[in-house]
Amino acid sequence: MKWISTIEKIGKKAVDSKDGMVILFGEGANEDLKDVSIIQKFNPSTPINSFIFKKGDTVTIDGQTYVANYVGPMVESNMKALGHATFFFKRPVPKAPLANAVYFDPDVQQPLPDFKVNDEIVYEHI
Repeated sequence: MKWISTIEKIGKKAVDSKDGMVILFGEGANEDLKDVSIIQKFNPSTPINSFIFKKGDTVTIDGQTYVANYVGPMVESNMKALGHATFFFKRPVPKAPLANAVYFDPDVQQPLPDFKVNDEIVYEHI
């Protein structure tokens, strides 16, 4: 199954290429969160209330596909309720990973995605 969201807004402090961390939220995020987040809106043809995401599933952004190495236990419920997850790129899964986070395979050769307003994020449950 696939879920598709569109990037509606990119906060001034949303993308930290050095840290490899990106916070995503749905349209209901408050102004403080909007400043540090990428705001996404899910396509009505792929309703978020049926969202499933597990280790080994993929996210495609800007033509780059990333494989989830770890999916926290809160990711599915937070996505359904708030359109929220935290993505970590190029970082190994720590001993105490965040419950609302997705850690992607830390392939140092793969660049961070280039997030742009109106681009799609495609979540695929394999």
